[in-house]
Amino acid sequence: MKTCAHTHLLRSTLFPLFLALLAAPAVAQVTAVTVKKNWEYVQTGPSTVVANPTVNAFGFGADVDGFNIGGIPAPTVSGPINAGALGAFHNNGVLVYRAGDSGWRYGVNADDFGTSTIADLDAKFGGGTYTFTVNGATFGLNLMGYLFPSPPPTMTLTGGSWSNGRYVIDPSQPLTVTTSAFNGYGTHAEDVICMAIIGGAFKLPFEEIEPHGCGWANVHQFASSNPSNTGSFSVPAGTLQSGQEYIVFAGFATYVDKKTHPMLPGATLVAGYEVSTFVTVKAESSVFPMTVTGTTGPPTANLNATFSLRPQDQGTPQNVYKFAVAPITVTMPLLKSSPDEEPLVLGYAKASASSGFRKRAKADASIPCVLAQLNGAGQLQQVSASSLQAFVTGVLGSASQSVSIVNNVATAQIGGATFYLSYGTSPQQMLTAGNNQPVRTIPAQIECRPSPPDNGWWWNKAEGGRGYSIETQGNRIFYAAYLYDDSGRAQWLTASGNTSIDGSYFTGELNKFTGGQTLGGTFRAPNAAQASGAITLAFTDPAKGTMVWPGGTVSIERFAFTPAGLNVPARTNQPESGWWWNPQESGRGFFMEWQGDSADIAGYMYDDAGNAVWYLTLLPVPNVRSYTGNWVLFANGQTLTGAFKPATPVNANVAPVTIQFNSATTATMTLPNGRTTQLTRLRF
Repeated sequence: MKTCAHTHLLRSTLFPLFLALLAAPAVAQVTAVTVKKNWEYVQTGPSTVVANPTVNAFGFGADVDGFNIGGIPAPTVSGPINAGALGAFHNNGVLVYRAGDSGWRYGVNADDFGTSTIADLDAKFGGGTYTFTVNGATFGLNLMGYLFPSPPPTMTLTGGSWSNGRYVIDPSQPLTVTTSAFNGYGTHAEDVICMAIIGGAFKLPFEEIEPHGCGWANVHQFASSNPSNTGSFSVPAGTLQSGQEYIVFAGFATYVDKKTHPMLPGATLVAGYEVSTFVTVKAESSVFPMTVTGTTGPPTANLNATFSLRPQDQGTPQNVYKFAVAPITVTMPLLKSSPDEEPLVLGYAKASASSGFRKRAKADASIPCVLAQLNGAGQLQQVSASSLQAFVTGVLGSASQSVSIVNNVATAQIGGATFYLSYGTSPQQMLTAGNNQPVRTIPAQIECRPSPPDNGWWWNKAEGGRGYSIETQGNRIFYAAYLYDDSGRAQWLTASGNTSIDGSYFTGELNKFTGGQTLGGTFRAPNAAQASGAITLAFTDPAKGTMVWPGGTVSIERFAFTPAGLNVPARTNQPESGWWWNPQESGRGFFMEWQGDSADIAGYMYDDAGNAVWYLTLLPVPNVRSYTGNWVLFANGQTLTGAFKPATPVNANVAPVTIQFNSATTATMTLPNGRTTQLTRLRF
């Protein structure tokens, strides 16, 4: 019943099968028998840990592991199991061999049991004695108490930063992972901490993480031999591969019963409770090589950055900029070049995690974070994006350059500011290319830490009928606007490129396309892009921002298209939200977002005359892996530069749409003519 990749990463106990990995005997060797309940969590921020929303996060396992044991009689388990509620899945308590794990697993599909609620887990599997028969030996394991490690592991990662629920790190930097304290560690029959990184060159020796065999892992720590109640490991610089996603996991296990049996020599028999947390780590090369030294005080801050230009920029004229995003309360007013010029707001100050002022975070949200540069007196002066002053100008080669970012400045004058280093031929080119990266944040009670927008649907609530599809991946953004041309026909425009200032700022060109593939037609490449004006997006927080484009300045925010709102947990096995396409049919794409029980999907393509056209479909989705609805066509709404005008649906059934999702990132879409097209998530 558990079929997700994360769930296959954790099934059994945190016990030492690794001892047997040293030598694989030719005869059957049972090394571990385990009965356990497990809870699974994901971590999406420095302190945000939630039940895994994409899998059946609460599980039960009854497992027999070892070497060359596929030929032994099928082991059995009985005990406080609600066999009637489980039906055929229970398989009369007979375990099934899983060759990829070298072990026997509970459940008719050798997949152990998983469910989306703790209540359902507890209703099907109680506490008490579970009786096993394994290779002629019969014994009981007492799953007593209800001793899940609490709270679940929270990991502190260093070397990178959090972005859209993932931890992003430059592979040139070392990654260090440390767990929170395991409360109660060392007070049971055995307690175990297991930690590992999986992905790329870090391969699993089994189909799943075998915690009782986590000797292969970065950390495999037992209370009986190691008194430390935390775990930690590091991945050396240069080990991770740019563009690769990894899974880092930490598991805490409490074993309440532990024994041996004379008929199973060398085997450890345990019953217990496990809690595990997973983090997605994305390795992305930095914009340019940079190292930072110095201190952030108090009472003064001294920071130096040593950097090198990218190879393609070496030997060309460049300007080097250093700037900050700072609480407006520590900056001097903007020196306006025109009466209507305003400071660039890139977020609102929040209470720092370590300041003890977390309760003030909501009140502090009224303090804007603005673009600023240090003046000669060591004061932060507000600046506009176009008026950034260069620190160094000239032709720079391959040699490293050293820049003083902050030189003995009182932290009281710059507290809460995040400083950046950048280079480019002009401020505009630097921001367009994304050639900037953070140096350090000066600690304070409130701090400015710009962040990228949330992925999904955006709009201006006063301009219904016109909206925006926005997704960021790393330091890249792909944006589309659905709107109408002067004749009232549905039209769309796109923009894409590098983001700046930790993903909070984007400036680029709007593009219009024509002549591409229709909804039901065969592939036809679109014509070359037609420039349609400049666009700037500045995000004040993950759900709010400002858009400047040929239509003027527009406030935008995330669009909640269901009553459940934006913060509803993802459903089990829910596909990823964002851009989808068929790589063999470039020029036509689909934007999908799930909120609660519904999905909002847009198709961006072309009509029979070659004009850009978009269709929408928004319906409840009882089965999250199967969508059935109709494409709807709208017309006569607001144009790029015109005043608001409500749109009207002109065809509520352009064609049926059916999408069967094969996984979180792949799907089969059935087109109006019965032809199917294979969709996958667009990685840009």
